[in-house]
Amino acid sequence: MKKIKVIKFISIVLVLTILAYSLLIMFSNHETYAASQWISSDINGIDESLYPGFKEKIKSLQAQYPNWTFKVLYTDLNWADVISNEYVGHNSGPRNMIQATTNYQGQWICPICSYAKGSWRCASQAAIEYMMDPRNSLNASDIFQFEELTINGCDINAINSMINGTFLQGHANEIANSAKATGINPYYIVARLTQEQGRNGSATSSGASGYYNPFNIGATGNSEAEEIENAINYAKKQGWNTLEKAITGGINFIAKDYIKQGQNTLYLQKFDVENKYNGLYYHQYMQNVMAAQSEGNTLRKTYVNINSISSSHTFIIPLYKNMPSTACSRPDGSANATVSGDIVKINANGGLNMRNAPNGSVIGAVSSGEIVTRIEKATSKVAGTYWDKIRRANGEEGYVARQTYDNEAEYKLYLIPLGDGGSNTGNADSGNTTVKKGDVNKDGKITSSDYVLIKNYIMGTSTLDNEAQQAADYNTDGKITSSDYVLIKDYIMSN
Repeated sequence: MKKIKVIKFISIVLVLTILAYSLLIMFSNHETYAASQWISSDINGIDESLYPGFKEKIKSLQAQYPNWTFKVLYTDLNWADVISNEYVGHNSGPRNMIQATTNYQGQWICPICSYAKGSWRCASQAAIEYMMDPRNSLNASDIFQFEELTINGCDINAINSMINGTFLQGHANEIANSAKATGINPYYIVARLTQEQGRNGSATSSGASGYYNPFNIGATGNSEAEEIENAINYAKKQGWNTLEKAITGGINFIAKDYIKQGQNTLYLQKFDVENKYNGLYYHQYMQNVMAAQSEGNTLRKTYVNINSISSSHTFIIPLYKNMPSTACSRPDGSANATVSGDIVKINANGGLNMRNAPNGSVIGAVSSGEIVTRIEKATSKVAGTYWDKIRRANGEEGYVARQTYDNEAEYKLYLIPLGDGGSNTGNADSGNTTVKKGDVNKDGKITSSDYVLIKNYIMGTSTLDNEAQQAADYNTDGKITSSDYVLIKDYIMSN
């Protein structure tokens, strides 16, 4: 009897051992990152139906650089949610900004935000999408924004070469020693300092105040002067009265507050999409939407100069759920480029209720005159009107009525597209056809018949369908009044 029990016990132990070994094999290519996130080195295991375009680009780089190692971070985040959370802070403190230089205007600049700080502007949604889409950077030039930053060892001559002729000249040893002590890539440190200060330094690294803060830690505020003041005050509290102390202290700060918190690449420091310790989105080192790519290019140039571009490098590529089937397009940077997106102004006295579904429960309100992005345009009516989905500047989304209800006597358009300027063409309410402003009877011409229809509508002796109402609103102010009647009449008399 005891022998049988012993055999059963041995069998159970054997089964558990096999199970444990199987689980070990199963997860050997995965690293736990957060409750719902993980890192995998199994590039072949990327599901192309869920993450299109990644595997091919990564394998192409692997073939070109056999010593490079790639991992993917499964963020468990929905792409639209990520962009919505990054496209916030309008008119106060945008999460993402772009320097409006010659080639970065037009579609790079936010169309719904008047925020400006010197030459810096709030970045558009298109700019954020382009810079955050990893597929646009899976090439030999831009890949280093994904490089894992915890490495040991460096070439002091390479550091000296990087800082030669800059405000950091003569400080190679501090950089190398602090980087070694914290296990951080020293070349990344130089790239970060150059990104923050330029080659010649700035007010926060000059020591004019008696203190130094070359990493611009704590440099927040609504103006450049306020940012400098706060950065210097931070340096005072830390006792950074020499550049050496500030470099060492800044490296320790980045190691403790970013890299060891899971933000272990330039990309993850700019776009906080990992959830290891600090939550999501808010813990971002800088506002410059191009910072990760720019610093990554500085790293790449360094590796080229020291002949180590083909050496061992490890990259972590983030993956998002429900991404577009192809990589997001680069915005048109010309000054006269048409900004993509449907930007509308709220034209309702007292504002509009925002609902969780067409004619659903009220979840908030938008103010009269507020400018929002229309992300879905209804093609059919619910409860007597069209319900369009909008996104407010703070990222809130919901449904609002596009126009007055069918049972209301006076027509009014609640969502006025910006940029129409009273032009002779515009989108009909259905979203599927185009109406000609002034052509109320839809015969392709603007004649006296059209302004008679408007006059009768204003007098209340006739009605107009949705397309006719759009055409009758000649000045695109969201109402049909005598002003539209006069404008159309003047147009006819002058043609």
